[in-house]
Amino acid sequence: MRDLLLFNVVTALAAIHYLLKTKGTPLETATWLFMLMWILSLVMLLWLRIYGGEKKDIVYDEDLKKQDLPILIGSIGAIVITASVVVTVSGLVRSAIYVPRPGAVLSDMPLSTSAIIDDLLYNFVLVAPAEESMKLMGIIALYRKFHNEALAVAVPVGVWAAFHGYYSYVGPIMWELIAVAFISGLILYLSLKLSRSLLNAIITHGAYNCLVVLTSLI
Repeated sequence: MRDLLLFNVVTALAAIHYLLKTKGTPLETATWLFMLMWILSLVMLLWLRIYGGEKKDIVYDEDLKKQDLPILIGSIGAIVITASVVVTVSGLVRSAIYVPRPGAVLSDMPLSTSAIIDDLLYNFVLVAPAEESMKLMGIIALYRKFHNEALAVAVPVGVWAAFHGYYSYVGPIMWELIAVAFISGLILYLSLKLSRSLLNAIITHGAYNCLVVLTSLI
């Protein structure tokens, strides 16, 4: 059984948990959004895999391998360094990439262990799979149509970066933050391409978001 399939089972359970937890709160809409992104992306990825597959198509469902560990660690480090450039210089934002915090928002004690665990799990097993699956679906669809990898990657990653840059901070450095998010998106795609594993990109994305949550406690 594929590692990606097992991880998606965990994501399904997490989605149900957070839908129930955020029901009737301001975060219910965001949770529904991430869940629908994840479901629709999986459906489209399956459809793309079944219909019209080509020999040179983008492979994304390989299992995690020990030899891919340097790619995983290197990708996380590259995003941390890239995202720290603007943040460190400006001092206006903690992260160049928007990280949702349901635990901190909904809990009466934002720094409690349960609130922190909620924030970590929400990002690792719901947000990261939803966003990485959505980007990959767009990349493969565009690649099939135009047979141009640069274009196929730039459009979904650009939309993702604009969304994250806007939600991180609206002000003088917003465009710099969008540029940083775009570069981070390219790093995530490169980790997927080199390892041929969407799960690698999901773990990289989730790990970075979790680092942002943990450093916010310092």
